[in-house]
Amino acid sequence: MASVLNFILAHQGDSADPELLHWIKERLDGIFGSGPWVVVGIMGFVILAIPVFVGVVYLMQSGRRAADEVPTNTELPEEEKVP
Repeated sequence: MASVLNFILAHQGDSADPELLHWIKERLDGIFGSGPWVVVGIMGFVILAIPVFVGVVYLMQSGRRAADEVPTNTELPEEEKVP
């Protein structure tokens, strides 16, 4: 129990290291160019593209499953029908 208490007391209050976040921001600005709106646009595109990709893959797979199904003939031949 004491180790849990020490862990809680030693926990850093910040959500992340500010120096690390600043370094990451500088690197992303260097890669993408103009500023934060470019990163927001790219991240927005990625977030919206993932569900679209999943939907497209689902539709492709459902079409493939429908083509693979063999239709079953449930009707009896004429000889076996009861009059």
